[in-house]
Parts: sequence; C-alpha cells; structure tokens
Amino acid sequence: MMLDITMQENSFKGNASRDRFGVHYFPDSEHYTTADMLAWLPKLQAMGANWAILQATAERAIPEDFIRSLAQAGIEPVLHFQLPLDNAGADAEMLRPLFEAYAKWGVRYAVLFDKPNLRSQWPATGWTQRGLVPRFLELFTPLAQAALDAGLIPVFPPLEPGGDYWDTAFVRGALEALAQQGHEMLLNNLALGAYAWAGDKGLTWGEGGPERWPATLPYSTPENSQDQRGFRIFDWYNAVSQAAIGHTLPIVLVATGMQAEGDADAASMQSLIAALKSAELPSNVIASGVWLLAAEADSAAAGQAWFSAKGLPQPLAEVLLEPGRLAAHSFPTAFTPEDTFPEADVETTHAVSHSLPAIEMDDAASAPVAGRAGSIRHYLLLPDANWPLQQAMPFIAHYQPTIGFSLEEAKLAQRVTLAGGLDAFSDTTLRELIAAGCQVNNLPSQA
Repeated sequence: MMLDITMQENSFKGNASRDRFGVHYFPDSEHYTTADMLAWLPKLQAMGANWAILQATAERAIPEDFIRSLAQAGIEPVLHFQLPLDNAGADAEMLRPLFEAYAKWGVRYAVLFDKPNLRSQWPATGWTQRGLVPRFLELFTPLAQAALDAGLIPVFPPLEPGGDYWDTAFVRGALEALAQQGHEMLLNNLALGAYAWAGDKGLTWGEGGPERWPATLPYSTPENSQDQRGFRIFDWYNAVSQAAIGHTLPIVLVATGMQAEGDADAASMQSLIAALKSAELPSNVIASGVWLLAAEADSAAAGQAWFSAKGLPQPLAEVLLEPGRLAAHSFPTAFTPEDTFPEADVETTHAVSHSLPAIEMDDAASAPVAGRAGSIRHYLLLPDANWPLQQAMPFIAHYQPTIGFSLEEAKLAQRVTLAGGLDAFSDTTLRELIAAGCQVNNLPSQA
C-alpha cells in the first residue's frame, strides 16, 4: 500500500490552525492499559487535543483498543519510535509486521529514531561527524520504506536544535542524499519531525528563517542575529527543504513547549497554545505535541505536566482549562465519599429500590453532551442486582445518574460509571462501551 502526501500538505490549508493542536502523552511507553485509556482519554478531550504523540517500542505494540479509542474520539495518534542507532535496533523486517498492524488500526504517522545529531544517541564507537548523515540514512531509509509499504507516513526524526551536529545541516544533508540516491517516492511521502522549544527566547525568536537572518550559519549565530533554536524552528526547516529538494514537507512538532524540564509557566503556555492555533503559522505545520500531558513524580519532566501520573490536575491544567471544562469530561476514577461528597441520609438510602428501577434526571441534568447522541446523560452500571448500592449513595446523591445493570441501556449514555471498578466487568463490556462512544470511568468498591 503506497501513499502520496505531496498533495496532502495542501489539504491542511484553511484548517491547520484548528487541527494542529495536540498533546505529547507520557514521556515513556508504560501507560497503555485499558485503565489508562479510561483515565486519560477524557482529559485529552478536555484539553481539545486533535493529536497525541505516543512513545512506541519495537518490542511490543501499543494495544489496539488504545489506538482505536483515540481515533474514535477524533484524536490522531502519532507514534514515536525511539530506536537505538544500530543495525539490531533498526531491523526493517522485524518492524514490518508492527507497522502493518498499526496502519490497520488507523495510525498514519510513524516517527523513526530520535536526535541522531547528538553524540550521546550513538553507540560508543558509532559517533564520528565524518559520514554521519549517510550512516544514519543506512538505518533510516529501510525502516522508512517498510513503514511506507505498510501504509504509514514516515517522519524524519526530530533533532536536537543545534546539537553536536548542527541540525539544519543534518536535515539538508539527509534530504539531498535521499534525492541523489533516487528515493523520489520516499521524499514524496515524508514528513519532518522537530522539537520546537521556546525556552527563554520568546515565541518569535528566529521567525523568518535564514532569509531574514542570513548572517546565521551552522555553529555560528552572530550577536545581532537569530537562529533555529526556538519555537519557529519550522521556518528554518522549510527553507532547508526548499533548498535541498525544491519543496517543503509536512512538519510534525513532536514536542513543543517552553523547555523539556523544570516547571512550566502558565502564561507562557497560554501564548504558545494561541500561537499553535493561529492561522498565521505555515500550513505545512500539521501537528504538535504540547509538552506534556502527564509524567511520573520522579520524572525530570514532572514540572511540565498538566496532570500528575495519578490524574490529578496540576497548576497548568487548573489555569489553562476553561472553568468546568475538565469536570465536564471526566469523573473521579477513585471516588472517596468522605473526601468529596456529603454522606447520604438514611431516608435517601432506603428510597432506592433493590429492584433497581432507573432513576431519571430532570431535563436540565439530562441535557445531551455535545458530540454524543446518547439519550441518557450519565449511567451508573452495576455488575449485578446484588451489588451493595449503599456504597454509592453519596455518589448518586451528587451526580444523580440513571442506575441499572443493563449493558444495552448503558451504551445509550453519554457517560458511564462502572460500579465496583474495572475488575467487576469484562474487557468485552469495556470495549462495547467505548465503541458506543461512551465516556467511561469507574467507582471502585469501598473496603
């Protein structure tokens, strides 16, 4: 299956400002379970993400349900394979079945390798600037061709801005070599990855590229000039592509933010998001991965995350999300009555029949959620008629859900809470709810 994206770039004109905003998921490849999907999909929706940058490995696939759930929610996954720079890590035949599976599940973009212009990324004996670009292409080209054959769009890896081998020189050398080697089909179906860190330079640093800053050369930025080491890195990559192969390529901002580590500044992030949504950016900048959705507490990137690894909003989320927007997309995944809601009184508890008739909400509470056609606003799905309903009384008093144990009825709801938690239901039940478009959360049993 062969693709041709030379015309695809034009298809983003007019809607790129709306579509390019995305989020970089965790900075690792360990958060792809069904529970992770249930926890994080509503948060991605609350952020308005159209893209999700996911870390992928050659050893195991991200689960199909995780990939398809993102796609069904209108969030396009971009897989970043941070492969080792050696022949063992870049085995095209080993990765071909993985590429084919991902393409079948709806993935379109595969970023291959990471920062090959850094000495630290290469084996001890692998780094030498002489012939570095051709040696990298010996690893990259077979994988890119295998991805293309499988129906994926290969993405040239994001480079360290500047780097031990100057990134613009690396990109130009690679594109020129691919053209000289006759890889026309690959060049017509290639995208460029980039790291667009703003740092302390501001969002306009380097704007206009080398045409505006002609004094800047590889490894040399005069005092009164600017370079590509900022948010506007795409202006420089566009100039490099134009010079090397005669046209620009689609660009994926694999990560963008103020910096990769430290604490993020909400005001600066607001400006960055506004810039990403601006129609003034080049239309070939098709996707971005704002750094960062979430990270483990011991990660150097924890201060950049919108949420903790347990799903708690960090200052960024509290400031940047519109009031009530997060609550509208998610419910607690670990509900604790005494921490959140008042105890239900005895009369309320006894008013609920053990035969579990549906408790309908008033018209205002039952108003449909945008984009979801279900006739029930919120459904509390019980494992069976014997589940101890009294455990959920504070939850019921606060959210006033429809209550029952019918999967078919639950599939009509915009939101479904699983009484008893994920372990009380089969994977088949979870898949059916997700396929029906329900937003799913769980209410664990109280010990």
